[in-house]
Amino acid sequence: MEHDLAMAQRAALKSSYHHGDLESALVEAAISLVRKYGPDHLSLRAVSAEIGVSPSASYHYFQDKDSLVSAVGEVLFEQLAEMQEQAISKVTTTGARGAKDRFEAMGSAYFKWALVEPNLYRLIFGGFCEHHQSHGESRAWKLLEEGLDNLVREGLITKSARQGGEVMVWSAVHGASSLIIEGLMPKNSFPLVIKGVQRSLGMK
Repeated sequence: MEHDLAMAQRAALKSSYHHGDLESALVEAAISLVRKYGPDHLSLRAVSAEIGVSPSASYHYFQDKDSLVSAVGEVLFEQLAEMQEQAISKVTTTGARGAKDRFEAMGSAYFKWALVEPNLYRLIFGGFCEHHQSHGESRAWKLLEEGLDNLVREGLITKSARQGGEVMVWSAVHGASSLIIEGLMPKNSFPLVIKGVQRSLGMK
């Protein structure tokens, strides 16, 4: 079953290449390899072999491994933000309750992505790739800003507690997610982290 899935993925990557989108095919191949083997042994040569092209062809798009990994990181950050947006969009409650539910859904989606894709999570947060976006340009960061602003708007936290909230919230959620995927904290402790973040913000 796993062999058949791997063959199907490889065929899809080759299809992307043969349709002229080698750059995207290389990024997707890199994601597939990291997902299976982790970020430590990723190379441009291995990615090229995965879709059946020569390394020299790949160098037309990525001058070295670092540039490929940075491109992968940008794609993964977008995927993370999309997952958070989907979780937020499923919240049907409104008012203060809705603001709180969306805030929790955003944090839970971050954790779930780390849990489902631990190797990809390690790639983008483990110092393997350089991030070209500033915090302010990141979709995930903007979602967090909006979530905190909504908490203030609904009277759940004060403007004073809101100051610097992005740093505190992301640090707590990221730290807990990292500890859990590395087996240093039990999975069922994450909801406690979310509650602790809410208390730290003075959420009513």
